[in-house]
Amino acid sequence: MAVVVAALALSPWWVAPVLRPLRFFDVRRVEVVGSRYLAPEVVARALGLAERASVFEDLGVLESRVRELGGIAEVHLARRLPGTLVVRIRELEPVALAEGPDGLVAVGPDARPLPYDVAAAPVDAPVLARVDRSVLRVLETIQATDLGLYAEISSARSRGGDVVLELDGGRVLLAPPVDAGVVLSVSAVRRDLAARSLAWRELDARYRGWVVVRRAAGRAAGVGEGRGGAAA
Repeated sequence: MAVVVAALALSPWWVAPVLRPLRFFDVRRVEVVGSRYLAPEVVARALGLAERASVFEDLGVLESRVRELGGIAEVHLARRLPGTLVVRIRELEPVALAEGPDGLVAVGPDARPLPYDVAAAPVDAPVLARVDRSVLRVLETIQATDLGLYAEISSARSRGGDVVLELDGGRVLLAPPVDAGVVLSVSAVRRDLAARSLAWRELDARYRGWVVVRRAAGRAAGVGEGRGGAAA
């Protein structure tokens, strides 16, 4: 039987229509690989398989149905004969959480809500007071550049064209557009301050090549060069 199944997998295109009616090749199992935010059963239902679907269904059509779910960056289907379909997906990574009609919803970098149940699959992302594309672009850059910094952002908002990030230990001010160099500068200054056990309440990175360090109440302010450390 193993030899027969292997031969079928390598058969020419015209074999599929001949074998599709045979119950031996009915889909009995759907495996979903790569799901983190979308429940596997949700992805499986999106295939829209009939009661007696065959593994020789048009995979391109099935992939299109899964993409319609939303939140899917890539999808690839494969057959495992005699009766299994394997669905491999790559989900869009949420950039932020925003208030929706029924609570918080995950938001992608294009400002569109993602169809993730954040109660069933918690999303660890900054909370937005309102959806703002400039803020989302800044968060996307930070997420791609320094996950450690991104993970510490509790909320983000726009203020007079600038972006304000609230962290557990203080606040970061940025002026869009923000590139990876600005993010790395902020991270370098934070590391320098931590190494010297210096408390801070605000890092102002709105100035090209510089990060202004505003110390905790009652302490003098300092200015750190963007690529280097921070002065007390």
